[in-house]
Amino acid sequence: DEDIRSGAADSLFGFYLRKEEYGKAEEYLAYFAKQNPERKRKQAVICSKTNRVGEAYKAYEELLFSGYQMMNMVFQSLYMLAMEDGDREKAHMLVEKQRVLAGVFDMGKYHETSCRLDLATAEKDADTVIDTMEEMMASVGTMGEFCRSPLYEHVAFRELRPEFLEDMKRNLKKCFRDEETYGFLMDDERWQELVR
Repeated sequence: DEDIRSGAADSLFGFYLRKEEYGKAEEYLAYFAKQNPERKRKQAVICSKTNRVGEAYKAYEELLFSGYQMMNMVFQSLYMLAMEDGDREKAHMLVEKQRVLAGVFDMGKYHETSCRLDLATAEKDADTVIDTMEEMMASVGTMGEFCRSPLYEHVAFRELRPEFLEDMKRNLKKCFRDEETYGFLMDDERWQELVR
């Protein structure tokens, strides 16, 4: 059974780590699934103890980045459930958590802002919808801000190409024009200016 094997491997990993027999401890990482974040975290511990500090930083930073992605998806799923249940108070709380999460993990202003759009649209809150749309358009360039964050300085990300960012702006504008979703804004001059 995998749980028993990984439990035993965890105990042996800890035993050899305390004895500072890092090579032996590292051998027991093979008993953890490659996708298991604990394997990567334990590898980082070994790296930090064996003068592979750059590798340790990289492993921890990759864990932070993937942790953000997972938590953001969970918050989004919880938000969708709250909306289906008609619990707007909870939906507002979850959107705020997503906004803060994006800030804590240096994801950039775009990610901090865009999470508000769906809820404001569902509530037909024209001012918040248009404020959010304007902020999203103005902050498209921050979508890859995490690439330059000291939080992830040992991770090699591909920078977002300027063409991608221009396409993103065009696509956002196209989405914002959708009458089925944003028809309630048709008479709003700010919206008309934004989607022109």
